[in-house]
Amino acid sequence: MKKVLVGCPIYDGKEYIIDRYLERVNELTYENYDVLLIDNSKTIEFAKKLKAKGVNVVKIEWEDNSKKRLVMARNYLRDYALKNNYDYFFSLEQDVIPPKDIIEQLLAHDKEVVGGWYYICKGPDTRPCIAQEWTLVDMKFTLNHDIMINLARTKLMKVFLGSLGCCLIRKDVLEKIKFRYLPTFSHHDDTWFYMDCEKKKIGVYVDTGLLVSHFQDYKWGELTMGIEKAEFEEIKIKEEKLEYKEIDIN
Repeated sequence: MKKVLVGCPIYDGKEYIIDRYLERVNELTYENYDVLLIDNSKTIEFAKKLKAKGVNVVKIEWEDNSKKRLVMARNYLRDYALKNNYDYFFSLEQDVIPPKDIIEQLLAHDKEVVGGWYYICKGPDTRPCIAQEWTLVDMKFTLNHDIMINLARTKLMKVFLGSLGCCLIRKDVLEKIKFRYLPTFSHHDDTWFYMDCEKKKIGVYVDTGLLVSHFQDYKWGELTMGIEKAEFEEIKIKEEKLEYKEIDIN
């Protein structure tokens, strides 16, 4: 049986959903998985609360830049999965509640990268967290207006961009790709991960039948908007090398 690591970066801003998330993670029906959460909150208190509940949590050093925080946390998970010889890393975000048999459903597709999907944004801009088209003009996505029709046509849809919110990644993909971000663009590490998959000709798929619940509070984007604007104004050419630093929470 394949060995799976379930985990994601977490922070105290989404504490409203953590108990429900932990409950679902513990209810997963797959028989060979472990859980590891990487706390990138500003203080140590959230990690202490989780550890007191018996959660396998690691606290890493705070970084003001949200994109850097995510990259460092996800690379901790990547390194841990490779070091401990997991066959797959199941990236399951803190505000996503999937079916209990999600791992079995995704494993059944036998793909390098495969995930469920959910809606993002709010109001009239709500759309699936999927992209089938990409343009290098201003590094913007081109929305495929037939996306819902395409989702309806097949059980397994090949995409350019999926989501790290509910995504199963095979070990050999982790070996080839390290999570990263580019300071001169607003996109986070999930975008660059999928772009790197495209460059390395790694197929990315979405199970169209797995529409998972996404309990997004929308505050996160508003809080980071000012930071991202400042980052756009910086003139940087080379990608920064980021190293995570674990903090003792005992």
